Amino acid sequence: MISIHESKIYELFNSYHLEIDKIIMNSLHAVKQLRTTPDKTGGRGNERISILLTSKEIEYLDYLICHFQDIVMASPNEIRTLKGNFDKIIDGTEMAKNHKNFKNELIVRMGYTNYRKSHYPSYFSQTGVKACVYCNSQLAVTVKTVKNERSAKFQVDHFLPKSEYPCFSISYFNLIPVCGPCNGKKSANAVDFNFYSINQDDLKISPFEFYLDKKSLVKYRINGNVEELEIKFLDSQNRKFNENFDIEGIYNTQKDLAEELVLKSMIYNRKYLKSLQDSFKKMYPNRMPMVERLLIGNYSKSKDIHKRPMSKFTQDIAKQLGLI
Repeated sequence: MISIHESKIYELFNSYHLEIDKIIMNSLHAVKQLRTTPDKTGGRGNERISILLTSKEIEYLDYLICHFQDIVMASPNEIRTLKGNFDKIIDGTEMAKNHKNFKNELIVRMGYTNYRKSHYPSYFSQTGVKACVYCNSQLAVTVKTVKNERSAKFQVDHFLPKSEYPCFSISYFNLIPVCGPCNGKKSANAVDFNFYSINQDDLKISPFEFYLDKKSLVKYRINGNVEELEIKFLDSQNRKFNENFDIEGIYNTQKDLAEELVLKSMIYNRKYLKSLQDSFKKMYPNRMPMVERLLIGNYSKSKDIHKRPMSKFTQDIAKQLGLI
């Protein structure tokens, strides 16, 4: 619900450069094989079945092969430009509807599924993003069961869906950590949100805000009925997050968390908060940000909202109530 700086990803490129170089080399080799010997696994056993490529599909592959490394490493702005170039050959809608065999095999050759198991868990853990980028209510992980063994892996959304743009299926800036429900709700729909950005406004100010309806807050303070609390979600730039992900529906199941913050605001006055800060400063002078975290039970700075679920909601309500 707030952007992270593109430089964070470039730092990871440096850390993982040997692994990324190997990924690019292996994936490019597989795509070149699709160009020279177009086939797929099918039928009984693992025999290969030939695929007849159209002239457009051949042109698509030639452009992909020619610019392969640039496509994998492309920044968000570069992806937008490359998308336009691919659209001139086969646009996303046409790809999804009329080139299914080609699209599916290209995704296999690009290697996204294998990298999701072997590379992305380590890579995404280093981004510091643990909570879903879209709803911030759940961890951006999913549990997979293979041969009776369960493992937790990062759930990744393709900003440009791989069903329409298989060319970007392993492009790092096209991959966004999300929870399973949000990934399913978004599907191939477009979302107006730049998770990776260099725009200072995107990095400091979220276009989304949670708040408690004032009338419901007054009613709660009178009768103590938690069901009186109404949680609202403000989408200041009309990016349709509520429509796409049912944000208010999700968070209105969390009234108990809102209630805890309301009660804290009633119990802990400014004098108490100052005494807490003074005591903490003497005991742990280098850990002062922890005071607010301990009070609200979550991260208290905007830059940290991706580190833990519910942090955006907690911060917004705590600010409204004067806790932070």
